Amino acid sequence: MKYIIASGPVIIERGKLLVNKDDKDDFYKLPGGGVEDYDKSLEDTCHRETKEENNGLIKIIKPLSPMMLRKNPQTGEEMVILLIHYKAKLLNKKDLKPIAPIREVRWLSISDIKKGKYHVAPNISYLIKKGEIK
Repeated sequence: MKYIIASGPVIIERGKLLVNKDDKDDFYKLPGGGVEDYDKSLEDTCHRETKEENNGLIKIIKPLSPMMLRKNPQTGEEMVILLIHYKAKLLNKKDLKPIAPIREVRWLSISDIKKGKYHVAPNISYLIKKGEIK
């Protein structure tokens, strides 16, 4: 069985959630990605991925609930994906930009996400249900 450990920030400002979209998924997702051999911690992965995907600099505030998936949400392939989330503050909002393969960076209204206006990754819905995105 294939295992993936990923880490990323949950950044909320004024009732809006920072999300990405790339070419491999048809939904909005949190910035973040897989742990690399050279990452010293899950927090390092969170910082690195935010910089690589959005040119974002963050301050981690606290860990949030992790989520485990048993299938890739896009392909349906059986695997274990462990998603580690951190509540974070964005330090350089004016410098945000999509960096390939990211094609879009957006702030989505959390109330619109809850109404189903946007197709979002399973972990966003999970964190909303847990009350950690509000």
